Amino acid sequence: MDSATQFLLGASVAGVTLGRTLGPRALLIGGILGTLPDLDSFIPMGNVIDNMTYHRGFSHSVLILTAASPLIAGLLSRTIGALKDKFRLTLLAVWLCLVTHPLLDSLTTYGTQILWPFGNAPPGLTPVAFPAVFIIDPIYTLLLLIGVLVFWRKREPGYRVLVGTLAAATIYLGFGMVGHLSVKARAESHPAFQGKAVHVQPTPFNIVGWQILGVDEKEFVSALTGIAPGCAIVPVQRGSRGAEPPPDAQLPDSVKRLEWFTGGFFSYKVDGDTLILSDMRMGFSPSFVFSFKIAEKIGGLFKGIEPERNAANTSRSTAVGRLLSKVFDTLKTCT
Repeated sequence: MDSATQFLLGASVAGVTLGRTLGPRALLIGGILGTLPDLDSFIPMGNVIDNMTYHRGFSHSVLILTAASPLIAGLLSRTIGALKDKFRLTLLAVWLCLVTHPLLDSLTTYGTQILWPFGNAPPGLTPVAFPAVFIIDPIYTLLLLIGVLVFWRKREPGYRVLVGTLAAATIYLGFGMVGHLSVKARAESHPAFQGKAVHVQPTPFNIVGWQILGVDEKEFVSALTGIAPGCAIVPVQRGSRGAEPPPDAQLPDSVKRLEWFTGGFFSYKVDGDTLILSDMRMGFSPSFVFSFKIAEKIGGLFKGIEPERNAANTSRSTAVGRLLSKVFDTLKTCT
């Protein structure tokens, strides 16, 4: 999720656990703790593919964060007088603020290596991704924001509001998880997706409209539907996938890691003398969000280059606008 939402989640968790002890100060402590795991995004990993695939790695490991929790809790209990004799409560608050970050991230498409260092590289377990919410969801964020603001202004009555909004936000995620399971079951039984690996996720900024992607060794199929069981599955695209690079292509080592990172939902495409590798899970062909130039043709063979982001054919805002327009049309089929 975006950093603002992670700050608000950490603030909400700390407010609920430590709010009656520290008051509004708990919100700031929790917000900082809730954003700590994303500091790994400032660590250069070598190239744009590695920056993507190593993000949400060690710093998002539930094992690492659990081990770090007593150290942070000890520091807080020693430096904040009100927490001096409340180490266990402080430890619980710190642990919850830290681990809810990767757990929330694992409910998005990108994927999170919550069990790092186990299965943190191919051919190990792929990053955990159970898409139940889009990476930016205004409703979820607004619920958390309301609780934090009310508690900041009015401590005791605000505490009850904070508990309520955190509970409501969690229930909202639950609806997204149920939606994921429902849409995936419907897609897997649909004729267009028979014999294909299926990936489903919410469309931008909501959990009402859903995007479906199916791939096999030869082709991909994409579609849209609504969260309600009575919504039709509306085809969007069908085309050749490009499951393998050209024969004898010499590719950078990062390529295999990106294939692994996507859980198999990737495609190769030759564009003139350039070879492009795309994560197919976000966006629609040919405008994928994570698309990289990985090789160029020299002397009749593709030779690896320093990976670089491939510019989308259309702007991000235009692509999202078109997608949401299609989602709105799709939702008209729901009964």
